[in-house]
Amino acid sequence: MKRLKMKLIKIKIIPHSSFVTFPKGDTIFGHFAYHTFEEDETILENYVNEEPKIIFSDILPDKYLYKPTLPLSAFGVQDTEKKEFRKKAWIDIQDLQQGELKEAKELSFYKTDIRTRNSLNRMSFGTGGEGFDPFSLEEITFLHQPVIYVLFDEVIFSEDKIIERLNLIGKVGFGKKGSIGKGHFKAQIDKSFNGFDEVDRDSDYYYLTLSPTILHKSKEVIEKAYYNTFNRFGKYHSSTTPFKKPILMADSGAVVKLKEKQEWIGGAVENSIGKQSFVQGYSIVVPFRFGGVKNG
Repeated sequence: MKRLKMKLIKIKIIPHSSFVTFPKGDTIFGHFAYHTFEEDETILENYVNEEPKIIFSDILPDKYLYKPTLPLSAFGVQDTEKKEFRKKAWIDIQDLQQGELKEAKELSFYKTDIRTRNSLNRMSFGTGGEGFDPFSLEEITFLHQPVIYVLFDEVIFSEDKIIERLNLIGKVGFGKKGSIGKGHFKAQIDKSFNGFDEVDRDSDYYYLTLSPTILHKSKEVIEKAYYNTFNRFGKYHSSTTPFKKPILMADSGAVVKLKEKQEWIGGAVENSIGKQSFVQGYSIVVPFRFGGVKNG
């Protein structure tokens, strides 16, 4: 079955606070879906059994993507350079797509700090004992312009609707501790973005993923895959049964060799216990020139 053409946009995220939860594609989708159901919309009701209507990337530094998850031998670095090269987690989009993988860079995208917080006992107006002791909280502060990429069906969603919903998430607060002012942001379309470049096909179809992916859902088009694993232990926003089924996925930055050109790969699965829940196991994929891994 031929896939419908979807539209890819880039959205700038303007943080108004630090974050406690790092925004990966599946959690951004989870927040988006939650507010969709809160509005009594049914467009995602059959999400697991249909082609995706919307896919979110992880939050990423503007103009950069993940360094591909490949053996060090694939980057063409010398033995004396390997230790330093492992520290380089990002690559300029143009360098990636042209196959200049050795140009990966160290980038200060964000920093983490441990903050000490207090919970106030409203009965005693104190902070000690009975679960109200001081506690530590790891906070994420972005140092480089963060962006997300969104691939969506224009028949179902519009850019304005996506921005409106993301700004609602940013107003309420993304992830943990939104109620105390964490995870707040504003979203705006980057009008200068015209999609990722097409890659001249003098090599195989290699792609980079931008979010955690359930690869076996695309096993009919995947010839090879290189990835690290990622475990998602989800929780319900509000429920007497807080935990969802754990999901094992290929982490963001995976490399897949495909049999044909694609805009996305992966699939969705139910991870519910007692009430409806599902996870975005899809990823937007970015084509790049690569000759393959020797003996791999």
